[in-house]
Amino acid sequence: MRKKRFVFIIGIVLLAFAIITLYRFLYLSQPEKTIKMFLDNLITSPNDRLFSYMDKHVDREHPFIKLALQEKLFTGFNINETKAAANGEFRSWITLNLNYGSIVIPITIAKTEEGWLVQSLPSVVHLPAAIPIIKSEAGKAGNELRLDIAGSTILCTRTLPVNMIHNLVPSDITLVENQLVDIQPLKPAKLTKVMAVSRSQSYIEDKLKGIIPVTGDFPVYQMQDNIPSYRGNMSVLVGSANSTLYYDDDGLGRALIAQDPSVPEDGIRVLIRSKDSNTAGHNQIMITCDTGFTAETLINHSSFSFSAHDVLTLKASENGIVLIHNNKQTGSSPDRWYIRPSGQGMLKILNKQSDTGSSLSSVPYRGTLEVSYNNGELFLINEVNLEEYLYSVVPSEMPVKFGLEALKAQAIASRSYALRCLTSEGYAAYGAHVDDSTASQVYNSISEQSISIQAVNETYGLAAFYEGEVIDSRFFSTSCGYTANFHEVWSDKNRSFPGNEIPYLISRPQFPSNVPDLHNEENFRAFIIQKDLDGYDRFSPFFRWSITLKREELEAIIQNNLSRIQQADPSFVLTRKDNGIFVRDNIPDETGQLLNIQVARRGQGGNIMELDISTTRGTFRVIKEYNVRQVLRPVNYLDGGKPIVLQCFDGSVRENFPILPSAFAYIDLERNTEGTITNIVISGGGYGHGVGMSQYGAYGMSLLGYSYDEIIRHYYPETELRNIYANKPGGS
Repeated sequence: MRKKRFVFIIGIVLLAFAIITLYRFLYLSQPEKTIKMFLDNLITSPNDRLFSYMDKHVDREHPFIKLALQEKLFTGFNINETKAAANGEFRSWITLNLNYGSIVIPITIAKTEEGWLVQSLPSVVHLPAAIPIIKSEAGKAGNELRLDIAGSTILCTRTLPVNMIHNLVPSDITLVENQLVDIQPLKPAKLTKVMAVSRSQSYIEDKLKGIIPVTGDFPVYQMQDNIPSYRGNMSVLVGSANSTLYYDDDGLGRALIAQDPSVPEDGIRVLIRSKDSNTAGHNQIMITCDTGFTAETLINHSSFSFSAHDVLTLKASENGIVLIHNNKQTGSSPDRWYIRPSGQGMLKILNKQSDTGSSLSSVPYRGTLEVSYNNGELFLINEVNLEEYLYSVVPSEMPVKFGLEALKAQAIASRSYALRCLTSEGYAAYGAHVDDSTASQVYNSISEQSISIQAVNETYGLAAFYEGEVIDSRFFSTSCGYTANFHEVWSDKNRSFPGNEIPYLISRPQFPSNVPDLHNEENFRAFIIQKDLDGYDRFSPFFRWSITLKREELEAIIQNNLSRIQQADPSFVLTRKDNGIFVRDNIPDETGQLLNIQVARRGQGGNIMELDISTTRGTFRVIKEYNVRQVLRPVNYLDGGKPIVLQCFDGSVRENFPILPSAFAYIDLERNTEGTITNIVISGGGYGHGVGMSQYGAYGMSLLGYSYDEIIRHYYPETELRNIYANKPGGS
């Protein structure tokens, strides 16, 4: 009986084995055979027959196919198992051998009218210029690798040996099913100093290497705690030194790792505009110096010396920059020229003029002048020590008669503003941080003065900070007795208005008492009418002002400016439709007869945020203070018309003032018996955008005994003063 039972058990086992074998033969052998033939033709003996094993919907140009056929990353394979999946499909798990290591991938196969065919291939991800970070993390397996690319973090399976991975070096990385299969480190090159950055032309310029082409999505990383942190695409800081560029075999820049931004030792870089201050480019530049000077390039090593009072003219040519001295060509080069004074001398630009057209040739420039060439134009940069830059900014921005404490406040505001600009990219294409006009801060329109130099020296290195960052220290000429909220003057980066609030740029009274809510039209009118208001700004001629225009004059102003403003700022000049909704629409060529004009919205400080203009051709809404000031600019556009007069607080007048002094204004319309507008009276107060520090207000506060730091904390509440030169002497 025992023998029969044993035989029975053996029979059962053999039967089960036979059934399993039959199952595998009937259901698995053919799928695995197809997979094997596919991989044989893909990896072992590549040929075109592999496509016969792929369903027609599977991409023949699939990246996985390319990795095997062109990159030849895989050296062999082994089919681990095949299991039935949903919808009659089978999934095979395959080990692919690499030159170093291996990966496991899935391939899906199904029976079709044409037989068993591959339905899907493994996912492939290419990560250009990603940064591998070998770093053990709690709870993570030892074979995981962290990848940083453009601010995103990816954890992948590290299938390659650690010694093949260049830690913190930007690399072109390939993942298959999130497993590392290939890593190609980019080549490093130390940059001496970044001179310019062009997003539109995709290049950076190094002081010694010259123009370096880069990818359009050029990622820039910043070292923080010895780990690169993504800063932005093409976000290279002009003037930065000791950065490392990473490039490919074609010499194309692919990524950059920068050092922590700080106050550059070489100073701030100022774009010197052309003689009318309207354009950045120059046709020619004339330079001299009382002590002699040199001109040199650092790439082709050309150098020339000039005596005291010699005049060097640099002209743009088809091939770059031509140097002319004594009516003879001295040299030429497409590279950047550096002009340096001898000894303690200061350079002068003989063909530079002020906004009024008066010559500024007597105003010397500290530091170095640089001339670069781009698209047939010359661009002029003055690189100067930050504190010495302020020597010329402070008297150009604030009259020295305002006294030492007000000038000290201006020095701190200007220094803070300049520091913000050092880390911005607004003038990077020119190789500058700021320009010399009101677009940044006025620079060198007035010669250095002893009291303004004193103000800079006695506030050496001091800047205003909020929550650890230097503030956006906006300032303007004159308040009406109230400042504006930042977000009620400017839109945000996404063109949304009101913009983002800034806690230290807030609306607040500029006199020692309270006033009613200036959102309200009646309250605002009553406030502006008060000409005897004891405000900090009462010494300014623009503290109160008025303009009277004929209807025809204002119609001509609107006609000449409304369409232009819309072209420059299309989101903020709208047209009202029949349903009452304002939308973006083309402004008619003829804006028509004026029917009405009224304030649609005011800010907390009373500034006009939205203005509605109704004419026989439609109703138009002008949004944001600058646009309002442009559309109401008191300039007579009528042929033969008399200048429009701006009547100021002190009794003085200005004719054809280029812009409405401020948006802190109200409008009265005078009509005849038929209801037709005849005259318009605009009454307002202040000069400028109204955000941050009022310069006349700082002067008024100083007369009342306020110190410079009290003035700064008044206009920028909740801020603190810090010295930016942490380990340098000086400051207060």
